[in-house]
Amino acid sequence: LAFVSPGCAICCQILSVFGIVFLVALGLLFNAEVEELTGSTEDPVNPKEVGHACFLAAAIYAGFFFCCSCQQFVRKADARRARRL
Repeated sequence: LAFVSPGCAICCQILSVFGIVFLVALGLLFNAEVEELTGSTEDPVNPKEVGHACFLAAAIYAGFFFCCSCQQFVRKADARRARRL
């Protein structure tokens, strides 16, 4: 059951990869309590929680990446099946 066009699936995959990399990097930096991110009065009170939220958001992006990868697989399988008929 393919419900995403091939172009949208590829775009979603690319954006998801960048989102995962960026959010994991931010999560690691917040967990390490890097001074540039946690040093001023306007920064988060608990940087470990912010890091955890970044990892959770990265996991959501990974779910989107997986879903769009499955859509690519389904489209290719449908195309092979159509050629055989």
